[in-house]
Amino acid sequence: LAAFDRANPPAGAQLDIPGIGAWLRGALAEAARLAEITAIVPVGHGAAGVLMAGDAPLAALDYEAEPPREIAAAYEALRDPFAATLSPRLPGGLNLGAQLYWLEHLHPDVWPKTGWMLPWAQYWAWFLSGERASEVTSLGCHTDLWRPYERRYSDLAIGRGWAERMAPLRGASEVLGVARSGFGLPPTCQVYCGLHDSNAALHAARGMPELAGAPFAVVSTGTWFVSLASGGAGPDAYDPAEDMLANVDVDGRPTPTARFMGGRDYEAWMGATLGAAPDATRLAEAAALDSWRDAPPVLRATRAALELARRTDHALGLIAAEGPILIEGRFADDASFAAALAALRPSQRVLRSPLADGVAVGAARLVSPTPLP
Repeated sequence: LAAFDRANPPAGAQLDIPGIGAWLRGALAEAARLAEITAIVPVGHGAAGVLMAGDAPLAALDYEAEPPREIAAAYEALRDPFAATLSPRLPGGLNLGAQLYWLEHLHPDVWPKTGWMLPWAQYWAWFLSGERASEVTSLGCHTDLWRPYERRYSDLAIGRGWAERMAPLRGASEVLGVARSGFGLPPTCQVYCGLHDSNAALHAARGMPELAGAPFAVVSTGTWFVSLASGGAGPDAYDPAEDMLANVDVDGRPTPTARFMGGRDYEAWMGATLGAAPDATRLAEAAALDSWRDAPPVLRATRAALELARRTDHALGLIAAEGPILIEGRFADDASFAAALAALRPSQRVLRSPLADGVAVGAARLVSPTPLP
């Protein structure tokens, strides 16, 4: 196995498409020297899209960029009811629909008159294969663009002419074509449509034998802590004020979800002591601290893990999570976080994913759906 990383430096309101593209070319060429690459499955977060003017990427907004106040206010009045989209109104550009409305004002001669919109994962599928596609896990994650129960575009997307300018809908597991030349890849390398990152983590979990055939929950951890319920009765209601939403899985089904920005908060709590290892045997001591941010690094890290567990317990309660709970991602290695969460939810097993990267494994299961050993 090999991994290639690239820092994502701040680039103002725009994502660095040229920089990412150059890095990707180099990373793929290097990977092709290490192994035969037969398939590529792009995965991306759900709050970005690329406006295409013909075959040229024109704009891709960073979701942390704030639209002008008057644009944000006007957009608010256009959205479908929350009950229809299960997509809460989020800050900045975290609703992809808000970005598309902003683009109407930034590029009125292109969007939506003649331009095309590609969701973030599917832009990279196009970059690699030359084939345009949209896909439901990317459209159904707090975008305001999809009605998950009706399995169709929102009235907002249809009414503003966006839906007809989105690339054709394809399944996440569909092969769009083979890799273009110039990447150092075999000419037979297949490029798949790809999917949203949290849904890839969920798809990986569904391949684990210990989770098969019954309800379970996944806590996908990183910058965001995303709790998803698979199976079960689900919540009685969704509360947008709690950052509850329905993601849409690879089969197009609504998936109860609650989120918070746990990784970003953890970094802020830890400050200069970031990197200190927590101690699962000192959870009670950490919980008793009055001023834990002035505590020694090990206790500070342990208390931070406990705070993340408390917030995760709340999120799991919101989505009425049933059955085992699988922690995957960056905090799966944190025994303190898992132990604290297990103490808060004694009626459910808490498992730490053995997978180095559940998102990558979920993507790989689109190529080979055989359950994991």
